[in-house]
Amino acid sequence: MDTEGLQQQAFGAPPMLVLGPPALLATPALAFAPERRFQLLAVLAVRSGQWVPRDELAALLWPEHANADARRNLRHVIFKARALAGVKGIEATEHALRWNISTDLSAFDAALAEGRLLEAVANRRGALLAGIDDPANAALGDWLATERSRFDARWQQAAHELLTAAAPSPRRAEIAQQLLGLDPIDELAVGALLQAELSLDQRAAAERRYREYANQLAAEYGVEPSRRLRDLFAPSTSAPDAAGQTPTPATATPRFIGRKVELAALTDLLTMPACRLVTIVGPGGIGKSDLAAEVLRHIAASPAAGVWVELQDLVDTAELTSRLAQRLGVTMTDARDPFELIGKHLGSRRVHCVLDNAEHLNELPVWIERLLLAAPSLALLVTSRTRLNLATEQPFVLAGLAVPDEESRDLEAASAFDAVCLFASRAAAAQPGFDLARHLPAVLEIVEAADGMPLAIELAAAWVRLLPPPEIARELRDSIDLLERDPGSPGAPARPEHRSLSAVLDRSWALLTPAERDAMSALAVFRGGFSRAAAAAVAGTSMPLLSSLVDKSLLTVSETGRFGMHPIIAAQALLRLGCDAQRMRGCQDRHAAYYADLLEDLAHGAGVDHAPVADRLDLEIANGTAAWAHAIAHGEAALVARSIEAWRIYFESRGQPDRGAAHFRAALAVTGAERNDDALAARLRAALSRLLVRLAEFEGALSVARIGADQAQRAGDRRALAACLSNSGNALCALGQWAEARTPFELALAIGREDGIRAEVGAALINLGIVAKKEGRYDDALASYLQAIDIERELGHHMAVVRCLNNIAGVHMERNQWAQARPFMERGLQLCEHQRLDAMRPYLAFGLGAVQLELGDLSTAETRLHQALDRARSAAIPVVALLAEANLARIEARHGHFAAAGERLAAAAREASGRNWVNQLLHQALFLGECCFLAGLRERAAKLWQMVATHPGSEAGLRDSALRWQADLALTAGEMELVRRETPTLEATVHCLLRGGDLAGKPATTS
Repeated sequence: MDTEGLQQQAFGAPPMLVLGPPALLATPALAFAPERRFQLLAVLAVRSGQWVPRDELAALLWPEHANADARRNLRHVIFKARALAGVKGIEATEHALRWNISTDLSAFDAALAEGRLLEAVANRRGALLAGIDDPANAALGDWLATERSRFDARWQQAAHELLTAAAPSPRRAEIAQQLLGLDPIDELAVGALLQAELSLDQRAAAERRYREYANQLAAEYGVEPSRRLRDLFAPSTSAPDAAGQTPTPATATPRFIGRKVELAALTDLLTMPACRLVTIVGPGGIGKSDLAAEVLRHIAASPAAGVWVELQDLVDTAELTSRLAQRLGVTMTDARDPFELIGKHLGSRRVHCVLDNAEHLNELPVWIERLLLAAPSLALLVTSRTRLNLATEQPFVLAGLAVPDEESRDLEAASAFDAVCLFASRAAAAQPGFDLARHLPAVLEIVEAADGMPLAIELAAAWVRLLPPPEIARELRDSIDLLERDPGSPGAPARPEHRSLSAVLDRSWALLTPAERDAMSALAVFRGGFSRAAAAAVAGTSMPLLSSLVDKSLLTVSETGRFGMHPIIAAQALLRLGCDAQRMRGCQDRHAAYYADLLEDLAHGAGVDHAPVADRLDLEIANGTAAWAHAIAHGEAALVARSIEAWRIYFESRGQPDRGAAHFRAALAVTGAERNDDALAARLRAALSRLLVRLAEFEGALSVARIGADQAQRAGDRRALAACLSNSGNALCALGQWAEARTPFELALAIGREDGIRAEVGAALINLGIVAKKEGRYDDALASYLQAIDIERELGHHMAVVRCLNNIAGVHMERNQWAQARPFMERGLQLCEHQRLDAMRPYLAFGLGAVQLELGDLSTAETRLHQALDRARSAAIPVVALLAEANLARIEARHGHFAAAGERLAAAAREASGRNWVNQLLHQALFLGECCFLAGLRERAAKLWQMVATHPGSEAGLRDSALRWQADLALTAGEMELVRRETPTLEATVHCLLRGGDLAGKPATTS
């Protein structure tokens, strides 16, 4: 592109263009050449706003050089790049570079995130960074290929969404042409152009384009255009709207046919209040899932009253728990029993839940018993090939569809049977104009040979485009005869009920073109479904092939465009893929790489909202798990490393740190035994140690984080190093070792500042503020929090801002400045309500309750503390629950209700001692002293406060309160000497707390 053209584009455009030939729209405009200085700028522009390690850049631009030589070359190239006209703002540290420049790629990302698809799609001018390739640099070539593939896939998805939107884009034809530039057989693009030509009465042009497309498909894949495109030129076609839509199983009748008796029986069963568990039992392909879906549609009065949970892609009941909670809208937490949370969420609301394809989960019966016990209003409908064998289970055995008997062979009688109706419906969808009357004898023979099995009937019906019905009947009859004569043959069914289905599957496979067979076997590597983009990247399967397989009932496609295979079909396809070990390995490698890229992209785009990451991983949990396992087993360190952050986010968001810890431990065990990869191990340990902190396994977290920090140091991975240091500090804080925690937090802060990672700086400042507060360095704590809150506001981290406000209030509370603390708590609560940050509400409710208590407003304090207690229990935040309980005991004592105060302290002490939380027990001892004082037991109060003030586990605020309250007693020197001699141990105090503080029967006093 010439300089004049670039300047013309500069109006309203970002200053840096990368979606096509790269150019800097300065004055004069700067076009890029395939030279190192331009390649460096191009990489930094694609990663705009991110710190890129110098080692990574050096390896990318000089892969054949040693690191020291490559870094020396990089320094020279940085100097040259900065000298180019218009190049400004490149930031550099000893370890990394960053160029925070606006690009058309960032404009695309922003528009895409906000749903402005037309604007997003318009940014593309050609291949990403076109023209800067260096044939002699394979590393750069691989990087460019990966980045181009990633962007093209995202751009294609946005363009496809535009083509299928309810309100057609005015640039529909232009977008379609761009799509065809990337993929000449893009079915949606072809459909959009055909639709545009037909709407303009250009039927001859449309027919010519269609013929060219059909000839291309026949030549390349041996398949026809999809049924939707074929229907555009059917005689009855009057509206071409379907051409640009995502293909779905196109039928003239509803998906569900027949089963009226079974549907009525199941509906009656599940509407009975006493019926809580029904299992539809039958062989694969008999129609259990379709029937369950129709039952759910009938009995669920609203979407919230009916939940569908697919089990086919799950490997254990822990994954099932997570998926059910997600479907029900239940937020999982680390400390609460998930069944209890589900039961509390449902309450008395009647909800019906389908668990589909349950036969492979051996622990399911026990899981179901626990679920039904915790959620009395829940009713389950399970589909399985076998019974659950539970006492409360009501099995519902499902047989094949009704087939006409000898008395029902005429058209009118036969048409009333479900098996015939299903075949006729699917045959008419496959070949418009199918005449049942003409082919009735053959159809009767087909449905009888299929034993009324719906899957076998649907597959056989799809053959009518290739074979006449009498030939289909003969093929089926011969295949079944062969299986019966030779049960030891490789194709013999495992069970008698699969005899007809095996015959149909074998013949369906034989009727596929070579391209379709290759596609089916390659697609079998997926677990739990796949997208169009995934099929293209992993299996090399184009949209026309997917559509052809949908037309033949070998694939299904949902309304959202997600494809799937029936489990029996998938098992057959996987067996055929396994016959070629090399090809299977290739498919698995591409599968692992695709999902590693997907997870990395999810983590990079997460920002402050982690819900999209968790929701997408829920959808892809089986694919993600299989990809992770394959990458680990085959030593693909880069793929594992790219996936770690998304998995960590997932397990934290879903409140499953235990599963996450097991996930990362297993990876460490394999990689540690087979590889000496410090960089990978450091990242795994960073994720693992963070989850161990959440599990309250503080000693283990500290050990893992320290080893990870050493490995990160050796590998030069500063992000992993900062994370491990932060996790070390958090573990030390939880163990009460505040002074020791300061060093790793200060190191993490220094790294964040050196590398310009604002999020790490903010987090480290918050952590250092906590340490300073615990040590009584209140001015330092406030300074840290005030710096942190500015950074977190700038980054839009609302949760961190609320934490800062809460912590600033906490400093004022430690200083006995209760009135100054209140506005920070109130501001934090307002932000929680505005941003819906429910996780921080219990903390702020407790803080406000404690403030009101100290200010003497007992009524308001009691209300706030009860709110804090309820919210903390609901959200499983035991620390806040214990503090709220102990402060409510103080209020009881101030009212003179000493027995009630003792009961609350005893309840709090039971949980704190069970968790060995020394800090909480010291708080409770402090408050027990106050209760004793109010009951007139001055010396006892003084001894308890002496124990709190001198215990090595007491933080500064506790010590200050204990000493201040003790001083208010104005004890004589002799009394203080007695107090020091008779100071109880913490262990003795805990025993007293568990007895209710021996407060029962104490006379009431006024405070």
